Amino acid sequence: MLNGNTIELGVCYYPEHWDTSFWKEDMLRMKSYGIGVIRVAEFAWNLFEPEEGRFDDSFWDRFLNVAKDCGMQVIFCTPTATPPAWLTEKYPEVLNCDIYGHPVYHGMRKHHNMTSPVYLDFVKKIVEHIAAHYSAHPAIIGWQIDNEVNCETNSYHAPSDHEAFRKYLKEKYGTLENLNRAMGTTFWNQTYTDWEQVHLSRYTLANSNNPHMMLEEKRFISEAAINYIGIQADIIRKYRRSEQFITTNGLFGVLDNHKLVKEKLDFMTYDSYPNFAFAMEGSKLSQRSLRDRETSFNLAKTRSVSNRFGIMEQQSGPGGWNTRLLQPAPKPGQLRLWTFQSIAHGADFVSYFRWRTCTFGTEMYWHGLLNYDNFPNRRTEELLRVSEDIQKIQRIAGTKHTAKFAILCDYDNEWDGMEDKWHGPLNRESTDGWFKALQRAHIPFEFVNINDEGTSQSLGNFTAAVYPHPTIMTPARSEILRAYAENGGTLFFGCRSGYKDIDGQCPMMPMPGLLAPLTGCTVEDFTFIGPADEKEYMTLGEKKIPAPTFNDILRPDFESCEVLATYDGNYYNGKPALTKNTVGKGTVYACGSVFAEETAAALLELLPKAELCPVAGWLELPEEIELTVRTNEKNGRSYAFLLNYTAQPQTVTVQKPTKELLTRETLDGTYTMEPYGVLVLDKPQ
Repeated sequence: MLNGNTIELGVCYYPEHWDTSFWKEDMLRMKSYGIGVIRVAEFAWNLFEPEEGRFDDSFWDRFLNVAKDCGMQVIFCTPTATPPAWLTEKYPEVLNCDIYGHPVYHGMRKHHNMTSPVYLDFVKKIVEHIAAHYSAHPAIIGWQIDNEVNCETNSYHAPSDHEAFRKYLKEKYGTLENLNRAMGTTFWNQTYTDWEQVHLSRYTLANSNNPHMMLEEKRFISEAAINYIGIQADIIRKYRRSEQFITTNGLFGVLDNHKLVKEKLDFMTYDSYPNFAFAMEGSKLSQRSLRDRETSFNLAKTRSVSNRFGIMEQQSGPGGWNTRLLQPAPKPGQLRLWTFQSIAHGADFVSYFRWRTCTFGTEMYWHGLLNYDNFPNRRTEELLRVSEDIQKIQRIAGTKHTAKFAILCDYDNEWDGMEDKWHGPLNRESTDGWFKALQRAHIPFEFVNINDEGTSQSLGNFTAAVYPHPTIMTPARSEILRAYAENGGTLFFGCRSGYKDIDGQCPMMPMPGLLAPLTGCTVEDFTFIGPADEKEYMTLGEKKIPAPTFNDILRPDFESCEVLATYDGNYYNGKPALTKNTVGKGTVYACGSVFAEETAAALLELLPKAELCPVAGWLELPEEIELTVRTNEKNGRSYAFLLNYTAQPQTVTVQKPTKELLTRETLDGTYTMEPYGVLVLDKPQ
């Protein structure tokens, strides 16, 4: 699986929820639908260790042998996401605590912390036993560590967490003097004189904590999570067969997923639930919402973390717990559409959640392929079509998503922005604006992570890149960006760029700080757009485009810096809002505002679309159609995926005769896509 040779389908299965008489019949039915892989055991600690120190393998030995007899491949999980009641009752120190210090009790999932020596000892024992006993089983092809780490919460405040935080800070800063300087503790008399005075965030008046300590807290939580996953991965690595992989699932906050994959895993898998776009109870979708197409944003994030990735949980039915997350059923065609959405973005493995809807418990409304009645239905009928389609596109296995535009991002600014209202919301707004503009312009893109060590992909692969609001900037990162521009790259920066250092402090230098030599300008004034202000705009040529939320008033300082747009309104009417600076062979644009979709779309018009859109001169597509392209790096063959997310037919124009892989037709001229339809085109040579 995920070896570049095949595209495969799987499903999440919970044999502990069903009588043993179901097992063989279920797996044979799965095979008849084209499913060859199942994931099991992520919440089944008691079935391995029913009481402290007593292990029992009879259940899983029996199940795995049935799987082997059915020809079913298995992804086996460590069950550490749900420690059993016998453990949490006897050892309450393993429980997580909220910011008030109140324990999070047994009864849900992820109720443990990740730093308790007692819990980590139990984790080591259960994983050691499972790895030693099951690795040799021929049905097992890979391992999933835990389940959705940092999903239910990414906030940890147990006593062991505070102690581990102190240890982390001691190792990083060495002395209290260094810590106090980096954390700016002279403000409001927060200076530490003893390490025991240092804590993770706790309840304070106005519930506001030291912003620099909050940033460091998130770095610590990420390290704790990577260590927690790494402990398990290292144990499995001792026992696994060479062909077995190690992964985990999900993509959640306060976790450096790039570092996690690089140091601990073979690849990442994502849990794709496009219907989350419709899960806001009582809310209405905005007119320009991309609806379930928004999931492509998360798939691009996953691809940036792990170029080789799969989908461990693909939504297959209506979703929701008994308490929240109400979601409608996939409409006819959407299960197929969402499967191809994942494949179009680079996944070669798609595993549905779940096989049959559970008849009890919190997730009894989180429907799978089968309903409670266990009868075939329209979703299983659609699955048959998907399975047949997958066989027609096996040549695409192992190909890579192709893009010439990059959205730059980094964990320091992401984590700092979770607390800092002066830039966190701006970055989310701008990234969404660029995503939607690129989607509607049919310009594929990649998220590229940047840190002091480099970038997750070579920036030289991209014609243009946007770094919306890199508030925290370091000399190493500014040098990476300078080299990209000098070698011919095009860069866009938004407002609030470059004014913080790595600790989140604001150096005494003109904004955008270290980026000023790139932008060729500095910021002479700045303001939020207040509730009493009219909507702000900038005039670019003959266009009036939005300049929303926050405005930097720019001042060109270099002769090479050209003013392209000025503000229209407010006290800075006519002042520079957008500049263009030549840096070596490249170009750097500084935009003094947040990037609304309309703003990003206007800026894209400054670029050569033929270099950015891989189907220019070949296909004409309406906005409603998503385009992605996967390319075989060995022979250069490219394949375009066209996805219709609407309930209406959509017309595309094919300007060169093109082979369509699913229907085996040759398309030329206009073609009408069905509602929720998919086309996979072999790009003409």
